Amino acid sequence: MAANSPQSFDAENKRLKSENEKLRLRLAEIERALEAARSNLAESQSRASPGAGNSSSKRPPDQDGSSHIAGRRRAEDAANLEVSQLKKVTEELRAANLQLAEFLAVLSHELRNPLTPIRSSINILERAAPGGEQARRALAVLDRQTNQLTRLVDDLLDITRIGRGKLRLQRTRVDLVEVVRRSVEDHRAFLEHHEFILELPNEAVPFVGDPTRLVQAIGNVLINATKFTPEGGKITISLTRTVDTAVVEIADSGLGIDSETLKRLFEPFAQAERSLNRSRSGLGLGLALVKGMVELHGGAVRAYSDGPGKGARFTIRLPLDEEPTVGRASPKVKEAIPGKRRVLVIENNVDAAASLRETLEIGDHEVEVAHSGPEGLEKARQFDPDFVICALSLPGMDGYEVARAFRSDQRLKDMHLVAVDSRATREDVERATGAGFDEHVANPSTAESISVLLATVPCRPSKGGQEPVASVRGEAPSPSGKRA
Repeated sequence: MAANSPQSFDAENKRLKSENEKLRLRLAEIERALEAARSNLAESQSRASPGAGNSSSKRPPDQDGSSHIAGRRRAEDAANLEVSQLKKVTEELRAANLQLAEFLAVLSHELRNPLTPIRSSINILERAAPGGEQARRALAVLDRQTNQLTRLVDDLLDITRIGRGKLRLQRTRVDLVEVVRRSVEDHRAFLEHHEFILELPNEAVPFVGDPTRLVQAIGNVLINATKFTPEGGKITISLTRTVDTAVVEIADSGLGIDSETLKRLFEPFAQAERSLNRSRSGLGLGLALVKGMVELHGGAVRAYSDGPGKGARFTIRLPLDEEPTVGRASPKVKEAIPGKRRVLVIENNVDAAASLRETLEIGDHEVEVAHSGPEGLEKARQFDPDFVICALSLPGMDGYEVARAFRSDQRLKDMHLVAVDSRATREDVERATGAGFDEHVANPSTAESISVLLATVPCRPSKGGQEPVASVRGEAPSPSGKRA
């Protein structure tokens, strides 16, 4: 996440300003050289003209400076071309610099928006009676605003991954009917103050894609529709299909879109050009993410509007495969294993480690905390945990090195290792798995996600026991007791 922090944006802004200043100085040098070339050319032409001197008028044309004049003209043309190109680059950098500065202003505004109610809710919880109505309302605010912060961070990470070609889809066979229905359910809270109509076909619509990213794309369009449609306005989502194409259409009766905005609607940070006083917040990333994710699926997204006050319509077109049916079987769920767990948390962020420890202890688990890799290895030998939660971004000995050390240690090799990190691309997960981790959890992790993982991990035998630990992935242990 550090690559997308406000500090890194500020550093990038300073770098762009520095490059802009270098280009400006270079442009000034070229203009001075061009002016000197023009002066020299005029002087040469003056010397070459009849009567300019006693001897020059008597020399043949090829000796009176004409070749020199032609060379000067070529140099002048080249200099003019370079000046033109530098001016274009300078203008592009100025525009990018301005856009970045405006985006940073909007980003800081959007980050402060949830931080204010979070701080207020913390103050209320410090004073309110535990379990009382005030405390419950404060907890609800904390939950909503934390989700908002998580969405902002996730959007920033995703738009960066798309731009760098690093976003990878987890493709599987899905039913688009179920994808649309799930997206509506996940975003039901945004739709509760609008007249909402859902139109779905009776039969399955098969598609090979990433269901999580498809839900996210459709959800972003739904959220956009709710932002710009007044309460009581109408929002319709429909799914139709032809022989080879599925079309998800989301239409609203809201504020509409002018023709100029339509041209740049799917560009990143498009909304950042609006005033910070606007009531409809956002970084302008949602629709850019929709475009990127839909295009990764081989599809296309379009927006239509008859103008301000006349609503808007978005279509997501996806190419269908040739197979006529798709199953709706639920993924296999790991069986929950009751009981208390011994959990070791390796995390250098003291506050994060302390809050996770308290959360796990509330769930009646036994918890130890280490703030570095070497300390974690030593505590693991003493504590003999069932479950190790390890941050990847540890100073000195990082999480990958910690995992490799666990797997190479005869006493620690069978412990269940979970990597925790803000990055969760396929490459990140594969690297963690290659280092020896059993699971990878993206930060900010929730108490629910950690509890689900804990519920699938069997307790280890007591110290000195010879019984091998069964794999949570359903693999039989090898005869030697080593990981298969």
